[in-house]
Amino acid sequence: MSEQTKKNNEWAEREVGALWKKQSATQKFLSGHIKVDDGMGGEETLQVVIFMNKHKNKDTHPDFRIYKSLPRTQETTSGQKPPASEETAVASGVQEVSEEDVL
Repeated sequence: MSEQTKKNNEWAEREVGALWKKQSATQKFLSGHIKVDDGMGGEETLQVVIFMNKHKNKDTHPDFRIYKSLPRTQETTSGQKPPASEETAVASGVQEVSEEDVL
């Protein structure tokens, strides 16, 4: 096995997920998945979205907030607006960011 292939395999074994830059009508964010231990010797893949923390007032506050992605339903994928409670839950802690602010 070549040294390069060995290094690539080591990185592949350490990978715990992947993120993609996304943009909505009002903000940029990251979307993707992470692998977590299911507590029974296996892994579960968790879909996540990551937003800039708009409530950051101190250096000790986090720069980003990570949320579980809600399952997309027929209604939300058809372009209809989600229920107000769902929209509010995701919107809290969200801030519009420039491309430089996104990882």
